[in-house]
Amino acid sequence: MGRKILLLAAALAFLWLSNLKLCCAVTVDGRELEGLYPLSAADRGRSAARAAAEEIVPGPALLPQPELSYRLSLRPAGGSTADICCALLESTPQVQLHQAVYINSVYLGSVEQREELLTALRQFITGQLPSWAEHGYLSQELSFREQYGRSGGATPVEDMVLLVSGMAPVMYSDGEGYVARA
Repeated sequence: MGRKILLLAAALAFLWLSNLKLCCAVTVDGRELEGLYPLSAADRGRSAARAAAEEIVPGPALLPQPELSYRLSLRPAGGSTADICCALLESTPQVQLHQAVYINSVYLGSVEQREELLTALRQFITGQLPSWAEHGYLSQELSFREQYGRSGGATPVEDMVLLVSGMAPVMYSDGEGYVARA
């Protein structure tokens, strides 16, 4: 009877061990990324970040070296290559996260802060609001997308307001159906 219990315990231990997966926790510049990552994701994330940084920065890119600590887990690693790549790019000197600005899917450039541009656009629209108009709006769709770029390489907000208003003229409405272009 004792031998059967020992064999059952050994079988359960082997079953448990067969489900363990080798993963890694990733630390970039002293900040541990959330979750566990497959070993291949760490290598791909580092390669992708290096390639992106070399396109952005003139000369050699000085990416931080990620620290990997290996762990065994019963669950599959859920972290993605993109998370590692983003963390490395955010910690790279001369690389900064910008907001790319689009009017009807046409790229106009990038700004450092989306909210700063939206505030400046609101001020621009309301600053030129005719006395008869109730509100103003852009005639085309404005959209944003995050992108990495060279530090200091973003378009100044004042210039971007002029670009946006040139591509999407401001329309004014009296609230009763009358609409006019600025």
